[in-house]
Amino acid sequence: MGSSDTKYFRKSASYGFRLYDHEKDEEAVCRLCWANALPGGRGFVLIPEAGAVSFGRIVTGPFAKYAPEYFYVADDLRTGNLVGYLTGAEGGPVKTKKGKMAWMDWRDKTAERIAEKEFGEISFKLSLPIYGFLEGAKFFYALSLGSRAIQFLLHAKFNGANEMPKAPPCPEFHFHVASGHRGEGIGRKFIEHFVSRFSAGKNQKVCAQVTVCEGHKDLDYYDSIKYRGKNVWKVFDRKETAMYTNTEKQQLGLGRVVENVSLVADRKKLLAFIRGGA
Repeated sequence: MGSSDTKYFRKSASYGFRLYDHEKDEEAVCRLCWANALPGGRGFVLIPEAGAVSFGRIVTGPFAKYAPEYFYVADDLRTGNLVGYLTGAEGGPVKTKKGKMAWMDWRDKTAERIAEKEFGEISFKLSLPIYGFLEGAKFFYALSLGSRAIQFLLHAKFNGANEMPKAPPCPEFHFHVASGHRGEGIGRKFIEHFVSRFSAGKNQKVCAQVTVCEGHKDLDYYDSIKYRGKNVWKVFDRKETAMYTNTEKQQLGLGRVVENVSLVADRKKLLAFIRGGA
């Protein structure tokens, strides 16, 4: 909740922007992540609402652990409610006890460890609880989410890495804004603050990972974002995901193909566009 003594690095109209406070903001950020996870900003149906916080931890946890200085939130100053967040990282190699690891690899490995902490060791062992491979509480928690949620978790564990597109070693971010607060410049201000923190000499490119599909926010949307007549974003890599069954795609109006896409922009061009350049 926002208050008169909250340290905002920026205020604009009815919104205040500040650094993420893990103790105070984690649940609200996780629920917003879950609510916006589908293209088009709808609830992530493969993990029921009961697992919203766990799902959000998997997505945002690596950023909160590795780069909290690039984790921002937006409060509605009228209500004090958190209505948006951006997580980012420098994108360079991460130092580990075993040496350096590419940021994307470290992020995905960390997300997998968080998933195991939240749901237990999701594997074929899940169907053999009598052998004691899962802690009881986590086992029943996972079961309570339903068979489709378990199928999703299994798929994410064994196929998730193969469905994540490659990305260059440059600053990376993703953000979400709550329904009812979109179109008011929150995302632009997040991106501007994040991107402007990197010098042009060392970081000429910026990366964003998005999920696209027909009928919602597809690649045509990103192709339409232009600066001086030229595309701001270019596709670096794209991978189709099999997270959804054909029936789910039809029911949710996702189109035939759902893809995870790495987009790359020139840092200066992106900043000029965000700041209102033509």
